[in-house]
Amino acid sequence: MSLSPEDDLDVRIRRTRDRLRRAVLELASEHPVEEITVADLVRVARINRTTFYKHAASPADVLAEILYADLDRIRAGWLDGAATIPETWERSAAELAEHLLRYDALYTVGLVGQRSAVLYRLLIDHFAASARGLMDRDPALLPDGPGPREWRARAYSSFIAHGQVGIIEAWLSEPTPRDPALLISVSAATMSTGLHGL
Repeated sequence: MSLSPEDDLDVRIRRTRDRLRRAVLELASEHPVEEITVADLVRVARINRTTFYKHAASPADVLAEILYADLDRIRAGWLDGAATIPETWERSAAELAEHLLRYDALYTVGLVGQRSAVLYRLLIDHFAASARGLMDRDPALLPDGPGPREWRARAYSSFIAHGQVGIIEAWLSEPTPRDPALLISVSAATMSTGLHGL
């Protein structure tokens, strides 16, 4: 059985995307993504610049796509559940620890001793969306107070997001091997406290 031209094109597109993903993960494990040039990426991926620009605008876009997909999968898995808030944060913190360990080298390079704007923004967006998703699922989690509900939801989500990224930075600064239980306990405790008593 032979492949149709469309199937052959799909295989080539998938192969190119896989090469780009592997290359950006390799390079981002050595240098902050902001320092990776398109020339570096196409050299490691063994593709040309024209092909690269058919798939992405920058190396940071390729990396963000990989990490967002993993974080979005994690969030979708627990936002749909019927678990209690403490159980939800415990589970999400454990899955976050697995994510950070899976991409340990690139997070260490990007967030320890410097701050990669790409990684920082990505994590802030993830936590803000996660906190907001919980408040939308359970409106009683949003504390009463002055100002419109929408503004308070954005403000609390942003506060929680920045705190969680601070916890990640502190954990990544620990010597290796890092204890995931440390991240999980602090992250879950602060998220639970934050959504019940801001």
